[in-house]
Amino acid sequence: MKLLTERQFLTFSVLIISREPEVQVQFVRALSGLVSGLDTVSNPQDDSKLLALYDLIILDVNTCQPHEITQIALCFEGEILLLLNENELKSDFVQGRYYLLPPLNSQQIQQAVKSALQRLIETQKYTVQTQVLNRYHQTTIVGNSDKTKFLKQQIMQYAPSKAPILIEGEAGTGKELVARAIHEASGRVGPFVVVNCADIHSDSLATERLFHHGGSLRLANHGTLFLDGIENISADFQYILIQLLEGRTVQSQGGSSSYLIDVRLISASTKGMLNIVNENGFCRELYERLSVLKMNVSPLRDRLSDLRELFPYLTRQLCKQLSLPVPTWLNEYDFFQEKYNWPGNIREVINLIERCLIINKSPNDYWHEYMMQPSQYASKVMISVSHHSEIPEIQPFGSQTPMRGYPSDWSLREIEKSHIQKVVDFYHGNKSAAARQLGISRKTLDRKYKEWQSESD
Repeated sequence: MKLLTERQFLTFSVLIISREPEVQVQFVRALSGLVSGLDTVSNPQDDSKLLALYDLIILDVNTCQPHEITQIALCFEGEILLLLNENELKSDFVQGRYYLLPPLNSQQIQQAVKSALQRLIETQKYTVQTQVLNRYHQTTIVGNSDKTKFLKQQIMQYAPSKAPILIEGEAGTGKELVARAIHEASGRVGPFVVVNCADIHSDSLATERLFHHGGSLRLANHGTLFLDGIENISADFQYILIQLLEGRTVQSQGGSSSYLIDVRLISASTKGMLNIVNENGFCRELYERLSVLKMNVSPLRDRLSDLRELFPYLTRQLCKQLSLPVPTWLNEYDFFQEKYNWPGNIREVINLIERCLIINKSPNDYWHEYMMQPSQYASKVMISVSHHSEIPEIQPFGSQTPMRGYPSDWSLREIEKSHIQKVVDFYHGNKSAAARQLGISRKTLDRKYKEWQSESD
């Protein structure tokens, strides 16, 4: 994460609130020349117009009354750096804010102020990005099956709590959607921040991603941190999370000040975490802390009746995203009554609808034409070929007639590689666009290409 330069710090204004002259003098000496505006007051004021002139308030809690602190917090939209005594650390007001404990020196004060201002900038950037991205993220849980009704009930029941939640379910069932719905229903004022644990390959990267300036923990302050693929984290990273859940305190860069985090933690896994724990593949203590509340998102095969609402809903959403008119076949779905298990879950349904919209063919016609006809070469693995008008044709050895689908003797790894390469080719080598279509991150796609390259070397 790129840090602010000394020149950039000169664009900020700081207000010091303390009734102790010695404290005012100490902070003024430490910060003179570091920021552009530096003022001191003895009496806390809740004048929003006055406070709006500053980016950071340094508040001496020891010399303020509780109601004065509350009024400032309500009026001020910037960062607040607190000067505390140890017996005040458990106060609700301290949660999610930088703080300093005496005795202090100039270096500690400067570093704490830099950390607070750095977070202010990164939070503002992330807020703008989140407002844009949230237009494309849905939080509506669609369906009226008994399992979906129970899931909706759990979301409303768990949302008000701050307790960590563990969500389990197969890939493509919508675990992130459930986590977003919980966050939205919780009323938390901070953002919803996603960390894909499968993309974190080292403890140093984990530390950078979560704890450094602009890291996920600071960005998610007063909001929700969603750890997707929690089963992928290393043993050392598991210990880091235990310490965080235990103390909810993060050291600023250089360790000169501490930062209390107010974050709702939601983790998700495609595997049964308790089984991994019993096999000594995951720390039991961390599992117990992460799973104070547990949820399971059922696979689509266990709630097929939801398709009656899902198909029209997803079709309309995809039409908006693709700037396409709503098709005439919006409600012409009868194939969901077939006994097909949808191994790709909701993600497979989305891929099917998107294909049909692009090639202008109703799902009924597509289903019966491409999926329901038996073939002697048919593979038992269902492959997503979104954005392709036909399933790939493969020329079997010794045959003049191309077959439709992948050979049945191909491994899943071979099928995955072939499909990914076809999607990348479709986007003329644009891996970012291909990754979005495949539902994976660009880093994951690059990693797969590196693995294939190393295998061929």
